[in-house]
Amino acid sequence: MRLDVYLNDYGKRRLVGRLDDRGGEIVFQYAPDFLHEELNLSPFLLPLRTQAFIEDSHVFGGLYGLFEDSIPDGWGRLLLDRRLKSIFPVNHPVGQLERLALVGATGIGALEYEPFLDAKEGPESTIADLTILDTFAQHAIEYLQGESTEILDELYVNNGSSGGARPKVVALVSDDRKDIVFDQARCVTASLGYAPWLIKFPNSHDPNSIGKIEYMYSCVARKAGIEIPPTHLFPSNHGPGYFGIQRFDRYVEPETRRILKIHVHSACGLLHASHRYSSIDYESLIRLTSLLTQDVRETERMVRLMMFNVKSGNKDDHSRNFSFVLLQDGTWKLSPAYDLTPSNGFNGEHSATVNNKGTDIGDRDLLQVATSGGLSPAKAKEILQEVSEAVVELLTGSL
Repeated sequence: MRLDVYLNDYGKRRLVGRLDDRGGEIVFQYAPDFLHEELNLSPFLLPLRTQAFIEDSHVFGGLYGLFEDSIPDGWGRLLLDRRLKSIFPVNHPVGQLERLALVGATGIGALEYEPFLDAKEGPESTIADLTILDTFAQHAIEYLQGESTEILDELYVNNGSSGGARPKVVALVSDDRKDIVFDQARCVTASLGYAPWLIKFPNSHDPNSIGKIEYMYSCVARKAGIEIPPTHLFPSNHGPGYFGIQRFDRYVEPETRRILKIHVHSACGLLHASHRYSSIDYESLIRLTSLLTQDVRETERMVRLMMFNVKSGNKDDHSRNFSFVLLQDGTWKLSPAYDLTPSNGFNGEHSATVNNKGTDIGDRDLLQVATSGGLSPAKAKEILQEVSEAVVELLTGSL
C-alpha cells in the first residue's frame, strides 16, 4: 500500500512525501518540492533530506512518530480498527498504512493522507440542540458493553479520529453553547459564532461526575497560570454534565470562517517515547521544550505544567499528553494543556517521573528539576507558589 502525505496548515496544502509499505517495511521519502520549503515537521527523527527513511525500532509498528500521531489511541483506535474490519475481508491484514488511509484528513493536526479509505459516507451536517449529547453518551456505553454494534458508523463519524480513553465527539459549538453542528470532520467552514470543540462522555469505569471533575480541574489549571483552551460543562439530563474543550489544532479564520488546521506533534512522536508505559521524565520534557522552542517562556510553561500535574494528582502524564504546535513562522511552541484530570497513572505512579521519583514527589524535587532545566531559583519558587495556591483552593473547596 502507498499513501501520499500532505500538510494542510493555515490554509495552505502541499505534498510532504510518500509512505510505502514494502512487504512489512514502511518507507518514507520527502517530496522534492517540500524539501525546498525548509519546514521541518519532525526535526529529530525525520530531518529534511533526499534519502528514504526506514523506521527500524518498530516502536509504532514501523511508522515514524510524525505519522503515528495521526492515529488515535484508546476509544478512537477502537472505533478505527472496528471500522476497518467492516471494510476489509476477514483474512485481510490491516496495518498502519490502512489506519492512516482511514484517518485521511480527519486526524489531529494538519497532516492528511491519500487515497482516503472509507466505504461509507457520513451523514450530512446537521444542527442539533444539547439534548443529543445524552443520546451519544448512551450509545457509547451500549457499544462498549457490547449491547449494540449497529451504531458503529454514527460513533465513528462523529469521533473525528480523536484519541484518549473516554468516548467523545467532535463538533462545531455555538459561542452561546446552545447549538451543535455535527460531522465537523468533513466541514471546512464554520458559521458565524461557531468553533470546533471536543466533547467527552464517561466510559464504563468512570464515575458519573467525571465531566464535572475535569471541568473543575480545567478552571483550576487556568487559575494556576496554565494555558488551556476554552472549556465548558455541557448539560445532561443524567448527571452533572459533559466536559467540552475547544480544539487547539483548529483555527477559525475570522474573515472567511474557514476552519484552518495547525500542525501538532506530541512528545511521544517526537522522541519515539511510547505512551503505553513510563518512558519519559520531566527533565527530558523540559529539555525537549527548550531545544525545540528555543524560548525560555515555553520552558517555564512546561515547568508550570509539571508542577500542576504533581500538585493536582494528575498521574496520567504520559508522553502523548504533551504536544507542540508549529506556528506559521516556522517556530514551535508548547501546545495548550489537555487531559488534566487526577488519575492513578501506572501502578499508582506518575508516568513522567520527577527527580527519578514516580511517587512522594516533594517541593524540593520540583524545584531541583525546574532549576536544572534553566529556571532561576526565584522564578521556580514563584511558579510553584502560584500553582500550589490554586490547587489548595480546589482541594479545600474554596474555589
